[in-house]
Amino acid sequence: MAEPLKIGTVSVMPGEAKRGGIPIGPDMYGRERELPIIVYRGMEEGPRLWISGATHGDEPEGPYSIMLTLPQVDPKQMKGTLVAVPVMNIEAFMRGDRGDPRDTFSYDMNRIYPGSPDGYATDRVAWAHWEAVKDNCDLHIAIHSGGDHSFLDTTIFAAETPQCLELAGAMGPDWDLVNTSGTGRGSPASMLAQEGHGAITVELGGWCKMLTTDFHEVGGRLSDAYLNVMRHYGMIPGQAQYPKKWNRGHQIALLANEDGLWVGEDVQLRVPMDKGTVLGRIHNLYGDEIEVVRAPEDGMVFGLRFRPMVLTGDWLCFYAVIDEVRDNLVPRSN
Repeated sequence: MAEPLKIGTVSVMPGEAKRGGIPIGPDMYGRERELPIIVYRGMEEGPRLWISGATHGDEPEGPYSIMLTLPQVDPKQMKGTLVAVPVMNIEAFMRGDRGDPRDTFSYDMNRIYPGSPDGYATDRVAWAHWEAVKDNCDLHIAIHSGGDHSFLDTTIFAAETPQCLELAGAMGPDWDLVNTSGTGRGSPASMLAQEGHGAITVELGGWCKMLTTDFHEVGGRLSDAYLNVMRHYGMIPGQAQYPKKWNRGHQIALLANEDGLWVGEDVQLRVPMDKGTVLGRIHNLYGDEIEVVRAPEDGMVFGLRFRPMVLTGDWLCFYAVIDEVRDNLVPRSN
């Protein structure tokens, strides 16, 4: 007879779906705080896929897309294990902030991961997630978006390892931009990649897309991608779909060099453009044009700031320089 799989407070047998939490320490009343987790365990052994949302608290696309995905998965018809963590940064999420507003020293969980057991508040939450995931995971998808400042469109960050690139390639036909990321401390994806797991960071959404129909669309596109990944790895029935090719690139930060009013051009996201293409302009409060922002190299925009007010050093544009076009990112049996 199979042994129960235990993750956090969850104990789950084959063919079951259970809810529980990853303990992150007591609150001031002595009550245990937890990160919510939902574990679906298939009838047969297979890959262990984690999907983690809201590392940044102003990015609700993660929990919503997980909500849309779980009703479409039947553990009795599944191989392997699906572990969903809708919200990794509870305090930040409840306030709609990027990081835990109580924590001024390790504010951004996606820069200090895996944290430490005796560090600042965010360090300790990150460490609890790391302790739960590191020995129970083969694949990990960290869900991100532009939050309350930008919109980002179907972009993946992946380390240059076979495991990470295969997972990136399995996200589906819309996900053909794969930017290079590193390994080691910093984010869940980079840390898990260092340990030999398939781990990626995906970007889609932003608060400018929080109207009802837009939010449904973004959540649905993410959910479709998770299910495509599960089909690719044989976790659920069905045929996975893939892009015809993948753009492999690296990100360049385009920052404001002046204070003022940012007015973006009508730029199409994830469409190739030439070096020097005008992306937007900054005006001072008298209406004078004081900066023209141009594409630094041949490449494509995959995200734009939608807050018009900018200060010197603010991020304006998410830009990918395309280093190569590949047609062999994913091993295929068909």
